[in-house]
Amino acid sequence: MGRMFAEALRAGLWGLLLGPLLAVLAVFAALVFDPKCGVGDSGGCAMGVVTAPVAVALPSFGLFFALGLVRGLWRRRPADPAAAIRRLRNWGQED
Repeated sequence: MGRMFAEALRAGLWGLLLGPLLAVLAVFAALVFDPKCGVGDSGGCAMGVVTAPVAVALPSFGLFFALGLVRGLWRRRPADPAAAIRRLRNWGQED
């Protein structure tokens, strides 16, 4: 269980790295293609370069952590569900 949590944490850290990076790339794309941003702008477009990664960091960590946890739980599922149910049904009984 500890290894599965560590792998989910590692996936969350990847999300903490990739989410803000993609947000910065999206803001730069908006800066390039938005005609309102550029010379004569009050700086609001450029503030997105700072605020977007900060706003995306925690949700991307949570999303990647949850996906890593689901992946770990999926890997731990029993190969034969019927045998697992029989084993649980007979739990505590003497053979």
